[in-house]
Amino acid sequence: MAANYSHKHFFRQVPNHQLSDYFSAKAIELAVDLNALKEKEVDAIFIAFTALPEEQQATIEAEFQDIHAMACEGGITALIDEAHFYDDHSLAVDIADIEGFHGKVMWAYLNKHDYWLGATMFLHADSVSSSYWKRRNDLPHVAPNVDEEAVKALAGGISQFFHSNEGRGRNCQVEVYRRLDKEYFFAYPEDFGLSSVEWVSDALKTRARHPAFEIIFVYCESEGSLDIYAPKNTKAVPELQNIFAKTILNLKTLSNGKIDKRVYDLDPIGNTEFNFTIEPESGIDQILVTQLRLTLKHGSKRRISLEADTKNNPQAVYDLLEELNPPAYFVTQTRIKVIFESKFGERTKTKTFNITYPNSCALGHEGNDLKIRKMLEKSGIEPQP
Repeated sequence: MAANYSHKHFFRQVPNHQLSDYFSAKAIELAVDLNALKEKEVDAIFIAFTALPEEQQATIEAEFQDIHAMACEGGITALIDEAHFYDDHSLAVDIADIEGFHGKVMWAYLNKHDYWLGATMFLHADSVSSSYWKRRNDLPHVAPNVDEEAVKALAGGISQFFHSNEGRGRNCQVEVYRRLDKEYFFAYPEDFGLSSVEWVSDALKTRARHPAFEIIFVYCESEGSLDIYAPKNTKAVPELQNIFAKTILNLKTLSNGKIDKRVYDLDPIGNTEFNFTIEPESGIDQILVTQLRLTLKHGSKRRISLEADTKNNPQAVYDLLEELNPPAYFVTQTRIKVIFESKFGERTKTKTFNITYPNSCALGHEGNDLKIRKMLEKSGIEPQP
């Protein structure tokens, strides 16, 4: 994800000609000629921008923050995936010729805006920690019904469940996006009413509002899997599975939910002779184990955490393990750093993540995360269905 937003940082990252195109598209005149300024000469842009009317600034700020949030590797991947839905395979080529994440994303915002909303949804889903997803992988391999009537039925089922059980969820809207071989359903039921203190022009006022809370369903027909993100509503997951099965999969009944409880076997990683299996097409260049947590087999609740700098010695953690020579143990957590092959002119891509026994893995199921999962599977670490 991109760093915290600030106006000046954003203006430094986006080329002046793109900022000019943005304001021209909005029919907004700044008191400065953007094309006459040198790149990264942001003070004049900042002064001109903050001189705009307050309401206009607020609208632009919201859009700039969305663009800034998308300015990362995950955002580019989400844009390319959404372009594939429209059979647009040229976006990946066009965007590769543009320098910098902000430049790439601003170009897409201006020139491929039809892809924007879906891509932002995918990036949001990708950014959710794996610990929040509840997966079921024993569903029949049936095609999902994404007709308007079925989607409305899903929204109605969610609304009825929360309204009858908790008194909220009076209204609900569901938006559907297809991403490669998966269907994403973003549901927004109405939450309890809240009041908040807000600035309205130059006055501080208290406003009552009914926010929405979020539930995400990700269904894969080929895997027979359903992932549900329902933060603070995990007890509702079994019923949400049933509602989804009846309305989208046209199943009359659903067996008792089986949350994915496969277990990671991390003990092989604790062997100094262990090697990961890397397929050439994965694009993975190097894998480093940077941390191990050992739980001793004998005695209760005794753990040893090993961490070492692998910058100059990829085997540093294993050297430390041999030096300490601990008694018999299980490996119950590891931190792994994956380094991908660098392409000419591009920054080397890396991914650092934890795997914790029994079944917690801080990886998604798309892009480079999916490549890593396949590598873990080949290496005997990723559990099989």
